[in-house]
Amino acid sequence: MKRVFYSGIILGMLFSMQTVGSAQSSWRSTYGPYTGFVYAQAVDNSGNIYAGTGGHGVYVVDKMNGGTWRERNSGLTTYAIYTIVINATGTVFVGTDEGVYLSTNAGDLWIPASNGLTNTFINAVAINKYGTLFAATGGGGVFRSNDNGASWEQVNNGLDATVILSLASDAAGNVYAGTDANGIFRSMTNGDSWEKTSSGLTNSAVLSLAIDNNGVLYAGTRGGGVFRSADYANSWSEANNGLNATSVYAITCNNAGNVYVGTDGGAYMSSNSGGSWAAINTGLTNPVVLSFAIDTPTTLLAGTGGSGVFRLQ
Repeated sequence: MKRVFYSGIILGMLFSMQTVGSAQSSWRSTYGPYTGFVYAQAVDNSGNIYAGTGGHGVYVVDKMNGGTWRERNSGLTTYAIYTIVINATGTVFVGTDEGVYLSTNAGDLWIPASNGLTNTFINAVAINKYGTLFAATGGGGVFRSNDNGASWEQVNNGLDATVILSLASDAAGNVYAGTDANGIFRSMTNGDSWEKTSSGLTNSAVLSLAIDNNGVLYAGTRGGGVFRSADYANSWSEANNGLNATSVYAITCNNAGNVYVGTDGGAYMSSNSGGSWAAINTGLTNPVVLSFAIDTPTTLLAGTGGSGVFRLQ
């Protein structure tokens, strides 16, 4: 299957009321990882930063080891990493083109966790408030695990799509799935059933999804920019004022309601729920932003298409 740019959905990337991306802020390189596009990032409770690349596996900055990027690929049989999530107990999950792997020791060793996955091209993994894992696949729809990745079951009832690019879950535990050509679907039953919720969505290729603290949903599309919904995805409206890019690979939100998007034309910020966007690209030498993570309460990390990770403070 041909790889389509997207951002793995990283849940829980909420940070303090201080705004990142003000006029005096600028991006600075973290000096790696330079090998491959950085499709996914996550930060654990110890402050270790994980970066998933498209061909060279996982890199980790261990805060106890001088802040240098190091490969952490022991146990992996593939180096194509498209999504990273971390659960409440600190277990790290990565989605690859050969299924799901997990690590309980900060990436020192990866263990296969794909039992029951009949399609192993994993575009995104999400965790809802019940601790249930959901995996978006590139041809098999959505799979669910209720036992921390030990086993998976296909949950496609009502899901009229097989290529799922993005996932997100809200505070109520509802799960949203963005597809490659069929818009957005919602499950309010922990994945038991799905319903299409794409009214007003004029672009059906949904690369990224995120939800702010007020429950507003944001969808980044391939070619149509950003759409937003304030009613649990029942209806959508375009939100592209000031956004000079059409493909949106990554979205994250902070506690103050500021929204950040990574596009094929750099990074943008909105402080009014997507009402308008301002570019935040000073110092960003690569305009293709594929992933975000929060390093500290006042630091945003951006993974780029070939130039490593940049830090904005």
